[in-house]
Amino acid sequence: MNIFLKTLTIINFKGIKNFTVNFKEVTNIYGANATGKTTVFDAFTFLLFGKDSSDKKDFNIKPLDQQGIAAQRQENEVSGVIEVDGQQITVRHVHKEKWVKKRGEEEHEFTGNEHIYFWNEVPVNAGEYQNKVNEVLKEHVFKLITNPLYFPSLKWQDQRSVLQDIAGEITDEDIASTDKKFAALIDQLSGKSLKEFKTMISAQKKNIKQQLVEIPGRIDEAERSKPEPVDVESVNKQLESLEIEYSNLEKAILDKNEANELENAEVRKIQQRIHSLKLDNQAIEARIRQEHQKEIIDSKSASVDASAKVDKLESSLRVQKSQLGQLNKSHADHIERINRDIADIESRMDSLRVLFTATNAKEVQINNDDFVCHGCGRPYEDHDIEARKAKQIELFNQNKINELNSINERGISLKSDLAKRQQEISDAESQANSLRTTLEATIETLSSDLSSAKEELEAIKNNGSVHVVSVEERLLDEHQYQANAKEISDLTTSLENRPQTDYGDLRVKKSTIGAEIDSLRRKLNVSELIDKAENRISELKDQEKTLSQELADLEKQEFTIERFEKAKSDELESRVNGMFKYAKFRLFNRLINGGEEPTCVVTYEGVPFPDLNNAAKVQVGIDIINTLSAYYGVTAPVFLDNRESVSKIPDTAAQVINLIVSPEDQELRVA
Repeated sequence: MNIFLKTLTIINFKGIKNFTVNFKEVTNIYGANATGKTTVFDAFTFLLFGKDSSDKKDFNIKPLDQQGIAAQRQENEVSGVIEVDGQQITVRHVHKEKWVKKRGEEEHEFTGNEHIYFWNEVPVNAGEYQNKVNEVLKEHVFKLITNPLYFPSLKWQDQRSVLQDIAGEITDEDIASTDKKFAALIDQLSGKSLKEFKTMISAQKKNIKQQLVEIPGRIDEAERSKPEPVDVESVNKQLESLEIEYSNLEKAILDKNEANELENAEVRKIQQRIHSLKLDNQAIEARIRQEHQKEIIDSKSASVDASAKVDKLESSLRVQKSQLGQLNKSHADHIERINRDIADIESRMDSLRVLFTATNAKEVQINNDDFVCHGCGRPYEDHDIEARKAKQIELFNQNKINELNSINERGISLKSDLAKRQQEISDAESQANSLRTTLEATIETLSSDLSSAKEELEAIKNNGSVHVVSVEERLLDEHQYQANAKEISDLTTSLENRPQTDYGDLRVKKSTIGAEIDSLRRKLNVSELIDKAENRISELKDQEKTLSQELADLEKQEFTIERFEKAKSDELESRVNGMFKYAKFRLFNRLINGGEEPTCVVTYEGVPFPDLNNAAKVQVGIDIINTLSAYYGVTAPVFLDNRESVSKIPDTAAQVINLIVSPEDQELRVA
């Protein structure tokens, strides 16, 4: 894809008031310093991306007066015609101040800036505008292929990333195919990355080296652990002599043990007899104590029984008296309740008598209203009146009889209730008297018995206690007990006077000789210890050889890995540098230890880019642009600032816009 800038119109943009450029394949823009040459490049980048050519978004767009004050109420506008593969696109980017006059205010107030975009004269919003620009050319690629100084200004990591993209991936298999040892190395990876494999080898080397450092110390330790050699024949003779003496001592101790066993058997027999006699005496003593205790109890039993009898009679007497008191109180309460009922019944009977007398004294009252017709008010006939009178009298008499009968029935019922209550009093009195008589008789009997019991107890106390013989006195009179005690004493004395067997010296001597035998046997083990130490030393030396060989093998692998990585880095540098005519790239730093670390340094004829003069930088920059344009498949206008310092630039398929310092041109001139 070829992007060609046809025209660019700049209005009120930075130091340019109104300027239009019609571009060709190579366009030269002349002007003295500060006349706006770089502003043309800034205007182009502002038109597309809203930034200046230095990639700054916040830069001063507005023209400044001589005092450095920005002009106000002016629209800042850049428009252009871009041809993309022969198709023209008109774009316009306007920066405008917003002034608002609020109601009631005389002055307009600045409220901010706004950006207005047009694509082929059609207004679009910022997002749509940027999407359309990116469809033509992404900003990152635009910077890479329009500014020869942009790529070298990137961080080395970003430069390296771009170069690796255009060089393509270099696989381990690609490098392995160039050397059999590399191929063998790849086979050993077993799914690990080369970095992981290196880390594993490094860890193995560290472990082996640590073991190799420790082995000499272990050998020295084994050497020092070897005991001094001994005279085996001499030691065996001493050992034989001591073992015979040790055996004789054991026999002597055994003989004494057998004799001691017989003595011990006799002692055990005497001890058993003493034990049997003591058991007999314990039985006798228990019997005597039991008899003694019984006599004590018997002597105290009569007094205890008499005292208990008094207590029991007193308790029974208290119970009977309490029951008598409760009977009297309960009976009195019962009689009182019945008397209250009788008084109530008699009161109601008196009321009935008064009511009966009053009812019986009632006389008939003739109602004359009954003799007049209620409908017409005319009196009835005489015979009707007499009939009505007779009926009133009959009704009165019948009602009176009914009332008197009712009163009489209620009186009879109350009389019956009264008789029942009176009978209850009689029955209660009879029952209470019977119980009272029984309790009083019992109380009298208990009182008499208590008096007799107290007299009996007093008599027992006055008679005094009976003397009881002590246990010790009884045992003195117990002949069998005393005989057993004497035999126990005699047997105990005989045990104390028996001879004691002592063979402590024999045991001490046996222990001493045993220790000497053990010491001699340990000496005989020296040769075995020496052989063991020699074997350990031999093992350690063999291990040292094996580890040394393993270390050498690992170092060979490390060397192969270093060669592999060097070959891979060389291949990458070769591929990258093969795509450029002037620019060369150092992609790895060679370390003192022989290793490498990634980097990215742009050079020209061995000189790093920052140290080049301006002409060389432009040449290298255009060379980079040519390669990147070929990779991305697009060319775009290349702006060359300070073009006057470069006599010749490399050939390029891109449109070239030279910004040339020309002191005699105080205004921009296009040629």
